[in-house]
Amino acid sequence: MKKVSLVLSVLGVLIFASNSFAVDFGFYLDLGTGSGEAEYDVAYSEEFDMDSDFFGIGFQLETNPITPKKVFSYRLQLGFESRDMEDDYDTTLELGGFIINNTFAFGGNTSAKTRLWGGPQILLGFYTGETDDQFQGDEISYTGTAFGLGLAGGANFGLGSGKTILTTTIGVRTLAYSGDAEWYDWDETLEGNSTDFFISVGMLF
Repeated sequence: MKKVSLVLSVLGVLIFASNSFAVDFGFYLDLGTGSGEAEYDVAYSEEFDMDSDFFGIGFQLETNPITPKKVFSYRLQLGFESRDMEDDYDTTLELGGFIINNTFAFGGNTSAKTRLWGGPQILLGFYTGETDDQFQGDEISYTGTAFGLGLAGGANFGLGSGKTILTTTIGVRTLAYSGDAEWYDWDETLEGNSTDFFISVGMLF
């Protein structure tokens, strides 16, 4: 019942937004790379480097994507992300998860069909996965969450004579993550950070 109520509430917000603002819906593709440090939450653990590569795909909506005389626009991205995190010992944690990315953009139109913008991003992520290598017969599995803050900029382009809009984004964000790493009966917290650089393209209709 709670899930049904949440879905109905979200649909109500979207319907209200579509009636109050210019709102377009579509999809996006996200690609990026990053680096940072991680550490297990045990007394003898030391920080180690982690390099990341990630790819995402999903649903997006945006208010006022190319609306003239509108300074602010909001973009919501809901999607799946595949993230590989490689440590100093060439072991890769292969993760898959769900992300919620919010962009608060400020800008303006340079023409009737072109908008330039920039602004902050807030990202929430939920990940699960395991290492690509086994340690004494078993992989290390991981389940955790992530929180990211970043800055992004880009341009939206109206295509043809219809409502199709191409969205382009480039940016940088700091991602902090924490979760449970399990191996046989061993269960410890793995936490770390990453500075990510990314590009994103999408279509709105």
